[in-house]
Formats: sequence, C-alpha cells, structure tokens
Amino acid sequence: ASARILWNMLADPHTVLDILPYFSFKGDFHPDGKTTGSVRLIDGTPVMVSRTGYTGEFGFELFLPVSALTDTWQRLCESGSRFGLTVCGLAARDSLRAGAVLPLSHQDIGPWPFINHPWEFALPFNRDRSGFTHEFVGSDALIRADGEMFTYPFVGKDLRKVSAGDRAVVLDEEGTRIGSVLTCATDMGIGTAGGRIYSIASPDKPEGFTPRGLRCGFIRVDRKLQVGREITLKDSRRTLPAWVAGDIRPDRTARLPLRQML
Repeated sequence: ASARILWNMLADPHTVLDILPYFSFKGDFHPDGKTTGSVRLIDGTPVMVSRTGYTGEFGFELFLPVSALTDTWQRLCESGSRFGLTVCGLAARDSLRAGAVLPLSHQDIGPWPFINHPWEFALPFNRDRSGFTHEFVGSDALIRADGEMFTYPFVGKDLRKVSAGDRAVVLDEEGTRIGSVLTCATDMGIGTAGGRIYSIASPDKPEGFTPRGLRCGFIRVDRKLQVGREITLKDSRRTLPAWVAGDIRPDRTARLPLRQML
C-alpha cells in the first residue's frame, strides 16, 4: 500500500508516480531546505522520492529537510491509517533485508567473496581469467581473494536465533568449525510448506498458508559450500540446524511495476 499512501502526500502525484522504476528517484533535496525541486509534498515541502528501500519489498524512501520531518511524519501516519500503516523500528528492516539476501556493509560484506556478486561476468578479465585487462581500485584484492573466506546466506526452520559475530560458530556435518555467523535474524513473512519456502506475497502459496517465520542470515566460512548443504549454528546458548541458501524470501515485491501497486 506504500504507493497509495504516498499518493495522498504529494502535491502532484501523477507526475511523480507515473514512471518511477525500481532504484530510481525524482526530486532533489538539500539539508537546509534551499532548493527549487520540482517534487513537493502537499504543504509545499521539497522532497526527493526514491524507490529503493533496504527490504526487497515495494516501497519508498523520502529525503527532506529536518525542519519538515515532524510534520511530514505525522501526515504520513495519517495518510496511512486507513491502509493499516504500522510504525516499526530498525530490527524490522534487519529481518527483511536478511530474508531478501541483502548483506550489510561492514558486517556481511568485507575483504572476502560473497556468493551473490557480479564479479565473474561484470569485470574486465583477460582471456585466460588469470587477471584483468587493466588495473582498478580493488583489482589486486579480487585476484587474491579466491580460496580464502566466503559469505553465504542460510535458512533455519524455526524462529530461534544465535548470536552474531565471533560468539557464534558454523559447524559442518562432522562438527568441525568452518566459520562464524555474521547475521542471524528472523523473517516473519516466510514459512515452509511441503519442503518449500513461501512468503505472504507468493501467488501460489498453499490455501490457508500463514507464515510462522524462519531464521535466516549470513555466515562466513573458510571453504566453498553448495546450496542446500546442511550446517549447524552454535553459540553459548543453543545449537541450531540450518542449510546454505541461494535465495531466501521468494516473490519479493520490490521490482513489481508501480502501476500494479497503485
């Protein structure tokens, strides 16, 4: 309902929301409010509307002067009240971004490879792929990275979590430590049925499906693992089974056409 809520906030919603693809924005913003931006709220406040959001779901981010924040927030809550808008905090974002396989910089992303990356096809490798056709920032680090540490998403079948960081370890089938847990969160919008993960947005979810939530996040391990590989997460409180995932929350809405969501 985010587009319908935002529609009632904008002075000219037709122009702003007519064409606004995923990862695009309209308008501009200056912290001190000195702007002649073409996108404005209904009270005249200039705003930059960005169709991004760190959740994997359809939504928007609004950038506006601090002086207009309180009034805009109150108006937003009023506009969203009839659509069931609920105010939430940072932990909700953390759960959603983990389920959407969106890693957090300096926590899940570091000087080691991530399973979902564009390097293999987007960078200028030479013919035998032993190096690059020219140097760029980070090129040496990428060449040396193979065989060190790797980040993978994981999923577990219940809501219980382990600590993140060095306090939680990853074990293989033999109980050998192979890495650590970077992020461990609970995505409440997903659940399993018939051995498959469904989300509340899945068009083919089973009749009567009500997700109970799944444990998910990221691990860093010292070897390459296959998707579906069973692992164990362990901290000082509990030991939990999980498996390596290629994707987690299916049928994410972020890329749906805006017109469909209006």
